[in-house]
Amino acid sequence: MRALFQRFYMFMQGRYGNDKLNTCLYGLFLFLFMLNLFFRSWILRGIELLVIVLCIYRALSKNITKRLYENNKFLTVYHRVKNFFSFQYKRLRDFKTSCYVKCPACKAQLRVPRRRGKHTVRCPKCKYEFKKRIF
Repeated sequence: MRALFQRFYMFMQGRYGNDKLNTCLYGLFLFLFMLNLFFRSWILRGIELLVIVLCIYRALSKNITKRLYENNKFLTVYHRVKNFFSFQYKRLRDFKTSCYVKCPACKAQLRVPRRRGKHTVRCPKCKYEFKKRIF
C-alpha cells in the first residue's frame, strides 16, 4: 500500500492538483448527478461527463500558471457572490433590531438601530454626517 502511495506521489509531482474551482466543479458534478437520478436525461449525463473531465484535466495539468489564473478569476466572482449572500443573511438575521442604510458619500452599508424617527447618522468610514428617517 505504501508503494502505491509513493507512485501516486511521484505521478502528481509537477501537476496542479486541487483548488477551490475544482472543488466547486466537483460539487456541480454531484448536483447534476443527483438531478439526473430523477430526470434520466442524456443531456445532463453529457454535461456531467464534461464537468468531471474538466476537473480531472485541471487537476492533472502541468500548466500551473494558467490554472492559478483561472482559479483567481473564479475566486473574485465566488467571493463577490458569497459576500452578497452573507450580507443578505445578516440583514434577515438583524431585521428586528437593526436597519441598514447606505452612506450617500462613500456608498458604505451602515447598520443603525431600528428606532422610529429622524436620526443623524455618521459614517465611520468617511466621517460624513447625514439625516435618515427610520420607519
